[in-house]
Amino acid sequence: MTPIVLVVIDEITHNSAPFSETPEVAWTPFLGEVIASISEAEPAVIGLDMIFPKSIAGRNLAPGYDRTFLQALAAAGRSGKLVLAEARLSETPIRPYKGQEIAVGGAKNISPIHLTPDADNIVRRHPVFLPLDDGSNVRSFAAELSARAGIAPEDNILIDYVTPVSNFPTYRFADLYHCLQRSENEAFDIFRDKIVVIGTALDIEDRHVAANRFQRHKDPDILDFGCGVQHRDAGRTIARASTAGVFVEARAAYTFLNSTAPQPLGRISVLLTTLIFLATLSFVFFRLGPVLGFLLFIGAAAALWIVSAVSLAGGVLLPALPWLLVSFALYVVLYGYRVILEDQSKRWVTHAFEHYLNPALVNQLTENPDDLKLGGERRRVAVLFADLAGFTTTSEEMADEPEALVAHLNRFFEVMASNIELHDGYIDKFIGDAVMGVWGAPVELAAPEEAAVTAAIACAKAVEAHNQSAAMSIKMRIGISAGEVIAGNLGSEDRFNYTVIGDAVNRAARLEQENKRLGTQILFDGSIADHLPKTIATRFLEEIQLRGQTSVTRVYSLDSEN
Repeated sequence: MTPIVLVVIDEITHNSAPFSETPEVAWTPFLGEVIASISEAEPAVIGLDMIFPKSIAGRNLAPGYDRTFLQALAAAGRSGKLVLAEARLSETPIRPYKGQEIAVGGAKNISPIHLTPDADNIVRRHPVFLPLDDGSNVRSFAAELSARAGIAPEDNILIDYVTPVSNFPTYRFADLYHCLQRSENEAFDIFRDKIVVIGTALDIEDRHVAANRFQRHKDPDILDFGCGVQHRDAGRTIARASTAGVFVEARAAYTFLNSTAPQPLGRISVLLTTLIFLATLSFVFFRLGPVLGFLLFIGAAAALWIVSAVSLAGGVLLPALPWLLVSFALYVVLYGYRVILEDQSKRWVTHAFEHYLNPALVNQLTENPDDLKLGGERRRVAVLFADLAGFTTTSEEMADEPEALVAHLNRFFEVMASNIELHDGYIDKFIGDAVMGVWGAPVELAAPEEAAVTAAIACAKAVEAHNQSAAMSIKMRIGISAGEVIAGNLGSEDRFNYTVIGDAVNRAARLEQENKRLGTQILFDGSIADHLPKTIATRFLEEIQLRGQTSVTRVYSLDSEN
């Protein structure tokens, strides 16, 4: 491995004498002295990553001003130890001044610098050859340095940004120049057998966003040259998102020399790993909610970032960014599809069951499908039983008209169901010619007793209005009770119904039957009467022991039934 050493002209160099008082175009003598001293140390090759397309050494300005510079170019160039840079950014290349080209030995010692970014404006790659106008090819600056050091590259590369910056010793040009002024030429022995790259490392000029943009240390620290001058701001490091062009060229040359370019996965490997990665994410996304799915995506992105960094350190380049973008798109598409699919499923459930179950229960089931299982919970509810009075006799009389009988029964159910649901009740079931309504389950109510009695009054009024115009009158009896019950899904594992069971259900059924004895239409017990507002007038009738009951029940009716 041939080490690479950098000599940079930085801001401190610009602010140091004699450079601070001299225009850059007039720095050629300074460069000549430094290049000559480096050349005497017998480096492997020197690369000057600076272009001086003009000179002040013309006849009318300062004839002979560039002599030192040209002599240094001639001495190093004729021995094949110096490469000058040119830029081919347009149809007209920026080349060194004609006198410099002649001194260095012609075009064979001039190579184009080439730091062309990818489509996202990030420098990742470096070519071996660049085309010329005459159709021929010429090695790029970094590739030529590698070839002069003994390794002639053949393939374009991804630049190695993994090798630590400590592998690139960097010195300040001003320090080297001041050492020469003090005749301490022996300090230049550190350049022996090294590739020496000379260029600018300024705050603004010739900086590029490279693949190491997320690294903390992009540019090497400038080392003390020993005999150099101590600078007040020499230890200050400015964090930047960009990298000086000379450092990118040095890394490219290092990559060519040492074959450390990251190797991308083959197409088949990329295809297989991508399919496995996306299939795994899809499998998990379908089983997690959107919040947990997003947390999984964040975790997968972090893991992918870590794996990619470890893989890159091992010389293998994973397509981390495309994977990340595709996985995010997968998250959006799958969860968007799930939202649409689940919404369609909810609408299907609602449509399929809204004619069989109470809308409140259907909505609850669509929002919480897990509720579709056996089990129940304690709830305080009000229960209403309504029975079509005289239905047995009516059935006998209409034995030859079953359709008319069913129509009569359905009219009764329609009157009862519409008014029960209108007052926040739930139709638990239709039992023959009876209806069972519940308040307080599955949706909780603040005052289920009042809602049940209000619904009963509405049912009575609706029946009365119906009877005024109907050919067949509806006669009904209603019993209402309240109390703590078990509300939930009852039945077998394969088939069950949502219902309520408890003493309140039995009392309501018995109270409905007591209407026949007492000649009333609506009866309720103390569990209802004790919770009604004063706006609903009630009348106490008696205390009785209902059939099947051991305790005494206080029976009430509406005062309007007097």
